[in-house]
Amino acid sequence: MASHIIEVEWLLKSFKQAPLLLGDVPEARVFDRSLLDGPTDSGDIDFKQKLGHLYEDGLEVLLKGSIGIRHLVSHLQLMDGCGRTLGEFDFLVVDESRRQAIHLELAVKFYLAIQIEGKWQFPGPDARDNLQRKVDRMRSHQLVLSQRPEAQALLLERFEIDKIEVRHLVYGCLFYPMTCQAHMLPEAVNPDCRKGRWLYVSEWSQHFDLDERLSVIPKPLWPVEINQMQRDEMEVVSVAALIALARERCTMFVTDGSCEPIFLAPDDWLTV
Repeated sequence: MASHIIEVEWLLKSFKQAPLLLGDVPEARVFDRSLLDGPTDSGDIDFKQKLGHLYEDGLEVLLKGSIGIRHLVSHLQLMDGCGRTLGEFDFLVVDESRRQAIHLELAVKFYLAIQIEGKWQFPGPDARDNLQRKVDRMRSHQLVLSQRPEAQALLLERFEIDKIEVRHLVYGCLFYPMTCQAHMLPEAVNPDCRKGRWLYVSEWSQHFDLDERLSVIPKPLWPVEINQMQRDEMEVVSVAALIALARERCTMFVTDGSCEPIFLAPDDWLTV
């Protein structure tokens, strides 16, 4: 099994190399990842926290360590006059070469494509999550937060920023049914995003053998585009062990000889 230090290195490199889930949208273009030249050997990242928080910590390490970027603040809360939270800036940074302030939003998401009543939908491993709702929320709230008068006043008073650009980095993967031939892409999704396959536990015997050699991908490494060397360093588990995990929650795995990520979903995934 790969050591914690090696897994941190995989995670940090994925910020620079992994295909993005979303492309440019009218409200914000993709952040220029060539600016991320920070270290990839930091071992002080807590892998036991939730994936979103883990990825926020990882990106902060890179932003603070990148020569061309000045990190101003992370997770800046925006309040109204009554103390109510209006939103949060994930990161405020300055592109030093252009002397340009940037509001950077980060997300890491995974969605399973499924046809319901003849229409493709993209719920997440937690079926209450949904790709279109996530994109709509980002475009209508997070990516336009700096346009609010309260935000403009805060940025000017605290950082002397009177002009700011908005950028995003949205990582993740779309998973399609095992027998799906055409990969329908929702609006705003990057055509070159990571893609995998998924199946229900009850469908296992239709596609795989019971003695299949496979490795479960730990959740902290879900955003990492696994290569053969990384796959070979992961612990091989039995089909029975995988199915036991997948009866409880969507579980990502790779088979021996392949680096394609596959989700195994509980049979009641959509109804829980």
